[in-house]
Amino acid sequence: MQRRMTRVYVLSAQGLLRELVRVLQKLGLLHIEPVALSERTASGRFEAERAELEDLLLKVRGLRDVLPQSPAQAQQPEAHEGFALAEVRERVHALEEQVRPLIAERRQWEERLDAATRLHDILETTEALLQKLGTQPGRELIVGLSDIPSEEIAQFLQTELAGRCTVRAHAFPDGRWELIVSVDAEYAPAVREYLEAKGVRPLALPAHIPSTMPLAEAIAQLKRDREQGPARLHELESKLRELGQLHGAELRALERALANRIAQLDAMAQFGYTDYAMVITGWLPTDEYERFAQKLRERFPGIVVREDPQPAAPEEVPVALQNNSWSRPYELFLSIMGVPKYGTIDPVPFVSFFFPLFFGIIVGDMGYGAVIGLVGLWLRRARSELVRHASQIVLHCALSTIFFGAIFAEFFGFLLPYPHFKRGEQTNELLLFCVALGATQILLGFLLGALNALRERHNKHALAKLAAIGALVGLGLSVGALAGQLPEILKTPSFALLAIALVLLVLSEGFLGVLELVSYVGNIISYARLMGFGLVGLKIAELINEAGHALHNVFLAVIIGVVAHSANLGLAIFESTVQSARLHYVEFFQKFLELGGRKYEPFREISSP
Repeated sequence: MQRRMTRVYVLSAQGLLRELVRVLQKLGLLHIEPVALSERTASGRFEAERAELEDLLLKVRGLRDVLPQSPAQAQQPEAHEGFALAEVRERVHALEEQVRPLIAERRQWEERLDAATRLHDILETTEALLQKLGTQPGRELIVGLSDIPSEEIAQFLQTELAGRCTVRAHAFPDGRWELIVSVDAEYAPAVREYLEAKGVRPLALPAHIPSTMPLAEAIAQLKRDREQGPARLHELESKLRELGQLHGAELRALERALANRIAQLDAMAQFGYTDYAMVITGWLPTDEYERFAQKLRERFPGIVVREDPQPAAPEEVPVALQNNSWSRPYELFLSIMGVPKYGTIDPVPFVSFFFPLFFGIIVGDMGYGAVIGLVGLWLRRARSELVRHASQIVLHCALSTIFFGAIFAEFFGFLLPYPHFKRGEQTNELLLFCVALGATQILLGFLLGALNALRERHNKHALAKLAAIGALVGLGLSVGALAGQLPEILKTPSFALLAIALVLLVLSEGFLGVLELVSYVGNIISYARLMGFGLVGLKIAELINEAGHALHNVFLAVIIGVVAHSANLGLAIFESTVQSARLHYVEFFQKFLELGGRKYEPFREISSP
């Protein structure tokens, strides 16, 4: 349901600005609206301070990202939020000075270790080829890599530069070739041009290896990097971990405090200011007004807190939903679409009843319901509020599935031997039940739509909704009486109700309203999908069991049964979720739900990051 909202005004001296905004944030009740007094605004009043706070916040978050923090440490109590900006700046700067060189050295060692590891095979081959070449004074070494066979290149160089050039080649398993050319210094430029023309790339060594370093020394350095790198990285990580354990709780508290201080500045920028006073306006739940006003008056004697007696348009009022613990998780379904207009019907309680009901009808198996329940219990361990709400919906669906599974006497596709409703055989009764359930929800949707229209004083629209209810009820009774399923005495009243309802539809919405009656009937028949998808899941489960029985091998039958039933359960969960949601979004909500509201977002403390 929606909470009734009240607009309030707060008038105070400007000297109380900082303290007042902190109290408002701790109360966490006021949805602040911007105030503009004459042409003076506070848009640029806090920009410099906000920019400095944002810079500090980015630095603190950066430090938290690079300093490891254990899960146990994250549960430690946080420090108080009072701080001096200059002191925080110095503490953050001092910690950055400790962390920055460690991070830089870690990055360097990661790059060196990566390069040494990546070039390991090439370096091993190069070292072996150098040993074969031996030391040849007055010559230059040229090392190159090629993606094509290099025997012809080596043969050509040794033939053309006989006595002046020695070539060694090696083929790698991946198809690449390495060439090492030892050539007299005067011929080295020509050989490099020739190799480049043939597509031989020079061996590129990492940037930290000086270009003047001899190749043998460079190889030795890279080998040392590969040997020493892991130990040095472990040492650096240990130092960062120590800093994280030492300063983690402090950084976490600072991040929260800075984020809240920035939120305070954003709130102060929306207040209205005169030379000596300030005005704050916003919305809060009506039942919280007395507590809100009392807290402010106790803390700030002389402050003025008043309700705004003037009515506001529904579009101006923020919407706060207040549902019980059973229904609250189903606000997820509404969040996908938007916020209902203030003063209209909240659909969440109805979704919390019908969604698990539809889900259970489709799946309808005690074994599957038990598995779904175990999944829901496992999800409840998550720290995320979103996942915990989803787990509660899963548990509701599991209970509904077990309930209907008991009615259908189904357990992983097996029919248990006790009196039950045989949905695989009593399809007519099941179809009638599903369509009747659909008619109930559709008629409820029209009734809620009529209530919304009456609240908004759209009497003609309310009449159309009520006429649609009368037409559908009259049509249903008429068809039942003509088919002999209802007493014949209802025939005349049902036809009279249908005729009156059609006249009212024409008066309220014209002949288009009568034509839409056909689509309403289609909406109701659409609920037959509850039976259809449920029977498909049942038949698949029965086929899985029959296939396992036909194997005459218990071990193999169990394996196939577990895999196949898992797939069927996954399909059943998907289909029942999609189809149940579709019936709400397409058939039910369109009859009454009015979107376009603003979400109630009170100015409150930011929770721990």
